[in-house]
Amino acid sequence: MLRFLFGTGVLCVLALSWLPLQLQAQSTPTAAQQMNLQSVANVNMAGRQRMLAQRMTKAYLMLGQSIDPEGAQAILQESIRLFDAQLDALKSLPPNAAQARSLAELDAVWARCKPLLTAYPTKLGADLLYDLSEELQQAAHHVTLGYRDAGILPLDQLVNLAGRQRMLSQRMMKFYLYETWEINSAPADMEMHLARAHFTAVLLQMEKSPLTHPKIKAQVAELRRVWEPYQTVLFARRDATRMRRDALLAAGLSERVLESTEKLVAMLVEMAPIGDKN
Repeated sequence: MLRFLFGTGVLCVLALSWLPLQLQAQSTPTAAQQMNLQSVANVNMAGRQRMLAQRMTKAYLMLGQSIDPEGAQAILQESIRLFDAQLDALKSLPPNAAQARSLAELDAVWARCKPLLTAYPTKLGADLLYDLSEELQQAAHHVTLGYRDAGILPLDQLVNLAGRQRMLSQRMMKFYLYETWEINSAPADMEMHLARAHFTAVLLQMEKSPLTHPKIKAQVAELRRVWEPYQTVLFARRDATRMRRDALLAAGLSERVLESTEKLVAMLVEMAPIGDKN
């Protein structure tokens, strides 16, 4: 079974992301500290919804093609539970007008998407999810931008960018699986290449930034290490039959890249500065 028990791990990260390491020992953080932490945590949680929109579809496509059915089912169920829990958490926060609109949009798209994801996977269902999963991802992206734009820390933008890497790691695998199932193969191939271009550009930016903390640099180097074999498998140009032979390997590598990007985001969240913006 390919999965890395990521669903359980990400739930732990979700809980810990509300308090960085230097505050976990404090019983009464100040109002300024709480505001800083809430700002970064909101961007992180909303951004993870973008990734889950792609990951759930990836798991659905794996199930439909009998690619590690047990692992795919576990990934799908864990991702749906986490998406629901995070959506409820975001809706419980006091939003501004823009955030309220984007959350309502996300809620409405999810109401259309969830029945498909929880139904028995079919080629027709996969075809319908091609556009619907894009709507879900875009709606989650609008929510993320709403929290980023309302943020009080420069770190909010960095968490948004690193969090987007999570989404792109799953987006590439999703479109790979559309090609192996021979559904919208030409546009799926184009989207896969665009996602790689965005992923590599941000990765290079993080590698070259003189402002990156040494611990972050080390995690970025680890991300590069797991990314290289993943992209090699994804972009070896072959026909659908040969791609299907490598689908299990590619899916496993997609989980490893996701795990590495999640660690990177968690480290950034832990670096939320103590005190106010000034």
